[in-house]
Amino acid sequence: MSFWIILSWVFVLALTAINVVIFLKLKQANEGMMKSMFPNAKNMNEAMAGMQQMMSGFGGMQGMGGMGGMPGAGGKGGARNGFGGARTPTLPAGGGNADAQLKAAMELLNKMKK
Repeated sequence: MSFWIILSWVFVLALTAINVVIFLKLKQANEGMMKSMFPNAKNMNEAMAGMQQMMSGFGGMQGMGGMGGMPGAGGKGGARNGFGGARTPTLPAGGGNADAQLKAAMELLNKMKK
């Protein structure tokens, strides 16, 4: 019986090691993406602050959901998509405000490049 206990703990240690390796690879990929998106950030906290600032800029646009999510999310329009009851975004008819949103997004991107 002790053989099976030892074997089970060996499997637990092996799976834990695999999880740690995967976590470190994902963390490394995440930091790489953050550095490419925010090259002037000295650490992850500054990169996260820059991302939050960028997302708050998007949150002020008309048609965004309650937490700066997708248009149509959070119970504001949109059609059910059949996956967990989530809503799909609805596009404005005729593109009335779409040009203003596109212009604001392009200005934000230009500011980020500088």
